[in-house]
Amino acid sequence: MDRVAIKAHARKSISGKIFILLAITIVAAIIGGILGLIPVVGWLALLVIEGPIMFAEAKIYLGIVEKNRTPEIKDLMEGAKEENFTRSFVGFLRYTIFTALWSLLFYIPGIIKSISYSQMFYLMAENKKMTAAEAQKKSMEIMEGHKWEYFVLGLSFILWYLLVGITFGLAAIYVAPYIEATKAEFYRKLKK
Repeated sequence: MDRVAIKAHARKSISGKIFILLAITIVAAIIGGILGLIPVVGWLALLVIEGPIMFAEAKIYLGIVEKNRTPEIKDLMEGAKEENFTRSFVGFLRYTIFTALWSLLFYIPGIIKSISYSQMFYLMAENKKMTAAEAQKKSMEIMEGHKWEYFVLGLSFILWYLLVGITFGLAAIYVAPYIEATKAEFYRKLKK
C-alpha cells in the first residue's frame, strides 16, 4: 500500500472539519474526565463506554474518508445505540483481554496482536450484523500480510507526536484527527 497516498487522502478528508472533530474529541474527553472523577464506579463506567466511543470514532472517520461526510457531535452516540452498544462493548473487552494475554508472552506478541485486531471497530461499523468475535476474526484475516505496513504507518507519525509534545498538546488539534483519518483510510484501502 502507498503510505504517502493514504496520508494525503486523510489530510484532504479532514480539511475544513478540524474544529468539529476537535469538538467531538473534547466532548468524549469531558465524558471520560467526569466519569474518571467518580471513585470505583467511574472507572467501571469508563470501561463500559470505551468500546462504544471507539465504535463511534471508527464510524465517524469512515464517513469522513469514504464519503467526505462532515460529522456532528451527535455521531459520538452511534456506539451507544441499542444495536451497537453490546457489540462495541464486547469488542473492546475482546480486544483488551486478547491483547493483554498475548502481551504476557512478551511485549512484541502483544503489539502484533493489537495490530491484527486493529480493524475490528471499522468492520463492526460497516457491518451491522457482525459480532465482536466475527470482527476480531475478520480483522486478523484482512491484516494477514499487512501488519508491517500498518506498523510502519504508525511509525511515520513520530515527528507529529514530537510536535504535539513540544507544543504541550496544542498540535493535537490537527494531529489526532489526521492520525485517525489515516487509520480509517488504511482500512478503506485494505478492504479493496
